[in-house]
Amino acid sequence: MEMNQLIQRLNELYHQSKAKELNEVELVERDGLRKEYLDMIRHQVKGSLDQIEIVDPEVKEKVKEKEHDCDGNCNCGSECTCHHEH
Repeated sequence: MEMNQLIQRLNELYHQSKAKELNEVELVERDGLRKEYLDMIRHQVKGSLDQIEIVDPEVKEKVKEKEHDCDGNCNCGSECTCHHEH
């Protein structure tokens, strides 16, 4: 479902819930749409964060050192790219 459609349907369910109590099917739909909405937002934020590039050379080097202070133990949480065996 497209983001605008999803928001529109969530708003419809919200206004409907103010007029009368939602039935079980509507509650399940609302919960599913909320989850889908949050997943979309998380995906967008992650995509934005993945595009960030540090341009200050000193800061960039400190981040590199912190992410991958490799003395045989990778602490960056991702696959080690060192050229020696761990």
